[in-house]
Amino acid sequence: NNGRLFADVALSDPPPQDLTHFRETALLLPAAHVNMAPPIPLLAVRASDGTCLLGGPPTCEEHSAFKRDSRPSRCFTFSRDGTLFGWCNGHNVTVVKSSDGSIVSTFDLPKTSLLDFSPLSSVLVTWQLYSKTQDSPQGEPNLQLWDLQSGQLLKALYQKKVDSWCPSWSDDEKISVRSVNNELHFYENNDFNTIANKLHMQKVSDFVLSPGGQPSKVVVYVPGSKGAPSFVRLYQYPVLGGATAALANKSFFKADKVTMQWNKKASAVLVTASTEVDKTGASYYGEQTLHYLAVNGETALVQLQKGGPIYDVTWSPNSTEFCVVYGFMPAKATVFNLKCDPVFDFGTGPRNAAYYSPQGHILVLAGFGNLRGQMEVWDVKKYKQVSKPQAPDATHFSWCPDGEHVVTATCSPRLRVSNGYKIWHYTGSVLHKWDVTPGSELWEVRWQPFPAGSFPERAIKYQAAPSELGTTQAAPTQAYRPPALRHLPATPSTKLHEEEPPQNMRPGASGEKSLSKAALKNQRKREAKKAAKQEAKPEPAPPSEPAPVNNNQSEPSSGDPETDKKIKNLKKKLKAIEELKEQQASGKVLQKNQLEKVQKEDQLLKELEELQIGLFPHLAGRLKRGREVVLRVFYWDNILFNCSSLIFCPPQILVMDDPPCREESPDCNSSSPHVVGVSLCDSAPLLWRVEDLRSVRSQGLVGALLGSLPRTPRQNGRLGRPLLLLPEEERLLTERLAAAVLPASDQDRGDEEVRQQVEQHEEDQQRSYEEQSVLALEDRKSALLRAMTSSHSGSGAEATDEALQGRLEALDRSFTFPRSALAVQLSTARAGLSHCPEARAFLQADWLMSGKNDLRSNTRYQVFRDLRGRGFYLTSAGKFGGDFLVYPGDPLRFHAHFIAVCLSLDESVCLLDILAVARLGSNVKKTVLLCSPGPDGGVLYTSLQWSGMV
Repeated sequence: NNGRLFADVALSDPPPQDLTHFRETALLLPAAHVNMAPPIPLLAVRASDGTCLLGGPPTCEEHSAFKRDSRPSRCFTFSRDGTLFGWCNGHNVTVVKSSDGSIVSTFDLPKTSLLDFSPLSSVLVTWQLYSKTQDSPQGEPNLQLWDLQSGQLLKALYQKKVDSWCPSWSDDEKISVRSVNNELHFYENNDFNTIANKLHMQKVSDFVLSPGGQPSKVVVYVPGSKGAPSFVRLYQYPVLGGATAALANKSFFKADKVTMQWNKKASAVLVTASTEVDKTGASYYGEQTLHYLAVNGETALVQLQKGGPIYDVTWSPNSTEFCVVYGFMPAKATVFNLKCDPVFDFGTGPRNAAYYSPQGHILVLAGFGNLRGQMEVWDVKKYKQVSKPQAPDATHFSWCPDGEHVVTATCSPRLRVSNGYKIWHYTGSVLHKWDVTPGSELWEVRWQPFPAGSFPERAIKYQAAPSELGTTQAAPTQAYRPPALRHLPATPSTKLHEEEPPQNMRPGASGEKSLSKAALKNQRKREAKKAAKQEAKPEPAPPSEPAPVNNNQSEPSSGDPETDKKIKNLKKKLKAIEELKEQQASGKVLQKNQLEKVQKEDQLLKELEELQIGLFPHLAGRLKRGREVVLRVFYWDNILFNCSSLIFCPPQILVMDDPPCREESPDCNSSSPHVVGVSLCDSAPLLWRVEDLRSVRSQGLVGALLGSLPRTPRQNGRLGRPLLLLPEEERLLTERLAAAVLPASDQDRGDEEVRQQVEQHEEDQQRSYEEQSVLALEDRKSALLRAMTSSHSGSGAEATDEALQGRLEALDRSFTFPRSALAVQLSTARAGLSHCPEARAFLQADWLMSGKNDLRSNTRYQVFRDLRGRGFYLTSAGKFGGDFLVYPGDPLRFHAHFIAVCLSLDESVCLLDILAVARLGSNVKKTVLLCSPGPDGGVLYTSLQWSGMV
């Protein structure tokens, strides 16, 4: 009859003469005599380029019986049983049969914004925006109810708000109800001219009619006012008289609005109460609570295990369970039974919505909106995850009535880019994909509904359905690990949010017997004692083993991407060879190609050595690799003494055999060096002359600029003279006879020449002040004259002149030029002088420079001289916990590769200090060098690299 049910009837009697008898006979036949062909649901698509009906999987083609409407539609909908389809294209409202596309009715309602069908498809409801005109000051009725069979208007009503615009019907259409002025009007048998009953309360804000047939029930919400709490009450029609007639009642104070949901059997209601503002400040989205009401009078507050907003609440189609998605991200999802006890906890994840399949055997947990569109498909009976596809930017999700497929869509105006839809199998395969053409938009998609029982529940498949478009299930990903740690065993990483795994919450689900409270208390005590005994036992220290060599951490770059790539590939091959050797040692027989790889180890090591030496050509032939040192230490926890090992891997001993050679240094030459003038400011060596700064820079001495402008004393990157030298830099210049101390200027010596210069300067400044005061007064008078002449023109010229003269005289008496505005002339040249003051001071320089000569200073200086002699550049490393930062070139071009810590050979060092500087070096990606001058004049270098904790 409706194009969806096909039956082959095998009868021994003659065939029935009429269709009604045929339908009754077919329905009375045993199941063995009826072969049901599975119906194919339709998908309605509303876009800017028109409206169409699409056949569902597996064809996913346009419905041939429906003629596509190219006009953009305002709205569309299916009837409850899916037999009718209606839409408004801006010209009229059309209702057709879904099976063959034949027109049932057409209505001249071009402004219709919303439309819906009654449950039995006997009434069509249309709604348009409420408006007033001059001819109709009260406005026209905007809610209209039409008889679909005759096309006649049953009733025209006023409905100004779009909230609850459509009347609610029971499934048998014996009762309908709508909200009018804070009371509920009940109608019977679609007679909208007579109000059969009323529910009048103080202020009914919202209501929901129960699904199913008689007896019908209604749940109403009344917001609180004047300190009274909000409440939700549940009534059974027609007993609506007062609070005593309510089947259930639940009151609460924290509620600005509520969402009420009936289960399919109309036996219970879930009420989500929410406030606009969370007064505790814990959530931006306000505060939500979930309440349970049953028709037998039971009420309960659903206890949620995690704080935060409630994103979604949905009933299972079997009406015995419901799922809640709640909590701060990552959100939890939990299934509860009718006693509000948790049944299964899905753990935490990026989700904010839950969708049960029409048969109730599959649950999809999804994260749409501002989340990345991850979907988790779960088998509800076994609580086993089926698939985990991903639909980014999806704004719509809905189940197909067959319980096998879903549709996700990106619709406008929620998102105006990447509009389109996808039809999926629940195993994660994309069966059909459609994207809008450029310049078009997708507005809405909707599945054709079917009566309950049209599609039987099928066995759940865990293998992805075959599809040409493939699947979007993301491959399992691991946390990023730096190359320097990839050879080490994986350790649990610290995450911003610790994810909770799924767990079955049913009592005894894990095989354990349900214990009483006293038994559980005793069990916890026994477990606590056992744990205390285990902690009291000393753990045996693990055997000391050298950590594997790793040169990736804090390794300098050559500056050539190709060379870095070659080094990386060589190390990768060497690592593979080490693994093959381990397999061979364990008794595994290697293949021919694997043996060839092992034989190439020496060749690869030689190539790697040549490439690494190429990074520092000035160090070639001077570095010898020594033994590896493993330092094991203990650390104090807050409570217990844990035997944990900290390993520096690999602490390499770098022995620099050759003494510093001046002939090889780029700053050492046979010619006489340039002599720089050093000004001592409380023993701090400062350089003021530009040629001195240029000279020391050419010798590889960096120093630190200190000079700044008076008004911006901390400007970064604009510091100027003077240049502060390190004590070691000053001492090196002194040894080379390349520095001299400038005489200190005494400002308080009372010299007559100096006194005269000061007096002359003060006189010049006073003369300049007087000249600038006169000029400033003239400027002020000119400005006043311009202002008054422009504002007073025409009549009253004499009065204007008198006022102007008075203002000018007052300005002469009261004007004062501030000294802070005095402009000072700066000389950019010294005419008539053969030498500037700095040059004259240099001519009086003292060649004797005295510095510190203690053990600590000598140790630092010997290390500084040795490293500088090898071509390195050095700066202070005070903020890095060391003595020097060592650069392979000019610090303006290179980053520091080493932190040098200067120690004498017989100096004892606290192990915690070594740990601190090694960890600091690892964090700033630098290698720590322990530098100790030897008795033969050379320096012994030990490198430390932080590897981790074991």
